[in-house]
Order: sequence, then C-alpha cells, then structure tokens
Amino acid sequence: MPYSLTWEPDGVYKRFNGVVTGAELLQSVIEVAMDIRFVSSQYEVSDYLDAVSTDFSQDALNEVRAVRIGSFMNNPRIKVAIVTHDTEIQQRIYSTIAARLTLHQTKVFNAISEANTWLGRTEPA
Repeated sequence: MPYSLTWEPDGVYKRFNGVVTGAELLQSVIEVAMDIRFVSSQYEVSDYLDAVSTDFSQDALNEVRAVRIGSFMNNPRIKVAIVTHDTEIQQRIYSTIAARLTLHQTKVFNAISEANTWLGRTEPA
C-alpha cells in the first residue's frame, strides 16, 4: 500500500511512498473522513516526501474534492498540511487554493518541521 495512516492525539499523519495513484489518494481521504476520530481532529498531515511519483486523474481529484466537502461539514476546523518537494503536487495544491476549491485551511510545506510549526504539532518520538 502506497500510504499509511497514523492517528495521533490531535490529528492524523498520512505518509505516502512509491507511486501514488488518484484511487489511492481518494481511498486515504475517505478512510480519514470516515474515521470517528476525524470529527475531533485538529490537523491532517499528508507527507509525500517518500513518494516517487503521483498519477492523479482529474476525475480522481474531483472525487477527492467531493469527499472533502462532506468532511468539512463534519469538521470545518481541521488544518491540512501537504509536505512535498514535488513541484507538480505543489502547483496542483496552489491552484486548488487559489481557485477556492479547498474548504479546509490548507498549506504546502517543504519540510515536516515547517508543517509541525504551523499546525502546533509535536512529532511523535
């Protein structure tokens, strides 16, 4: 599986690796949104630093946005941090934010430490 979820006291850490497809991204978003812990979570970290590449179709991204709209109704307070060096992922997120297609407060970072500072997250030992 190209991703793993780690639930923490205040949120969830998603780590992607290898080749990540749109279907796998969608699956991870659904899995988080359906978890009972989501409603009280303060953050979601999506770490793509170990991803070799991504293959996200527009249809898959549209489905991700639809799930995100529903999850916003359950928890509008959550902050989403995307950590990646991949310029394609960065541009996709920047475009999504600029077009106001993301409801949750979302930012892109180059390092986990930067994301942690923004989120107020203490990285587990």
